[in-house]
Amino acid sequence: MHYPVLLKETIEILEPKENENFIDATFGEGGHSFEILKYTGPKGKILAFEWDPELYQLGVAKIKNLKMEKRIKLVNQNFKNIKRVVKEEGFTQIKGVVFDLGISSWHYKKSGRGFSFKNDEPLDMRINPQIKITAFEIINYYSYKDLVEIFKNYGEEKEAERVAEAIVKRRKEKKIESSKELAEIVGQVKKIKKKKIHPATQVFMALRTFINSELENLKEGIKSAYDVLDKGGKIVVISFQGLEDKIIKEVFKLLKERSKALIITKNVIRPTKEEILKNPKSRSAKLRALKKP
Repeated sequence: MHYPVLLKETIEILEPKENENFIDATFGEGGHSFEILKYTGPKGKILAFEWDPELYQLGVAKIKNLKMEKRIKLVNQNFKNIKRVVKEEGFTQIKGVVFDLGISSWHYKKSGRGFSFKNDEPLDMRINPQIKITAFEIINYYSYKDLVEIFKNYGEEKEAERVAEAIVKRRKEKKIESSKELAEIVGQVKKIKKKKIHPATQVFMALRTFINSELENLKEGIKSAYDVLDKGGKIVVISFQGLEDKIIKEVFKLLKERSKALIITKNVIRPTKEEILKNPKSRSAKLRALKKP
């Protein structure tokens, strides 16, 4: 089974108990949900969100296979709609909400949508096909100025101008169609250095974040999660990039000022050396948590 990042720390903060209800805002492959259920038997329930329709279907099959249908309700929704879905499902007495941001390893390895610069896949990068814009359209038709803004504002790419220039030049010769092709163009501009991070990382992150409105949805999602929480309920958010962390801090600060929310994590929680050794992808993870008074 997929083992989520900072799982032990998440459980320690949420403190799930017998018959309590929780929300998993980012079901993915179900790691957090199944772990929480170990502590909340026999009647504790989880309302789980999975925005990707393909991953949602896989989740439904997994829940059925594990005979967990009575305890996990999985919906094919974005977590920005938490408040509405909670009302529609009549889901109450919510003791905690967990957000594990970014996309799952399934997206990189199996979705075939060009999320990874290691694979030769069509430039799509949509988490949900209902989104109208794809990475192909952005890369091939957006202006130089728009490309620079996306790379800077959604990926903190320091060489945004040079990368955008190279893309505009190449697409005049022929359309840029695959993730591998785009990664090669960025790599030629930035030169592959002997670092753990691939030179195309920030450009790919910027495209994915922009296309799927991830930062805007996160802001809305945390506020909605706070509104549906019981008194004493907690929110745990695990992020993997600086722009996400910035928004989490902003929203937490706002909730503290507006409704005396208690910030549990005075210092951000990071994975242990042991966890990073087991799962190198966890190295950039940051956990922040909040309690509703």
